[in-house]
Amino acid sequence: MSTDLTTELLLHRAGTKSYWRGLTYRDAVLSLRVHSRYVAARVRGGDDEAYAVELSWSDTHLVGSCTCPHGTEGFFCKHCVAVGLVLLDRGETVPPPDAEDVELKDVLRALPPEALRDLLYEQAAGDLKLRARIISAL
Repeated sequence: MSTDLTTELLLHRAGTKSYWRGLTYRDAVLSLRVHSRYVAARVRGGDDEAYAVELSWSDTHLVGSCTCPHGTEGFFCKHCVAVGLVLLDRGETVPPPDAEDVELKDVLRALPPEALRDLLYEQAAGDLKLRARIISAL
């Protein structure tokens, strides 16, 4: 299986009911930004509340998260479908999981060395594999 975003994949992930409801929510996508490895969007719900949606890949599986009640239960909801459909309408897609994270590289370059050390220490203190990689790099 590949990391190609298609209407068939959205239907498969969401199921028939959420997919068809998502078709009617394309105009409710308030904002959409394609990042290095994921897509972030805001979608207006039926109650006029704006929900945060993210689409990404986990290996070759499309993953969607949404702050709506259905999405917080772990379902690929109509808001996720709407974001996927808008991407397809625009000729865009969800970036592959192994895409270069230019955004993160730029932020890391801009951080002072002491801040980088503090962040790395904080992460490595709770991650034994990362700790071992750092210690073996000497």
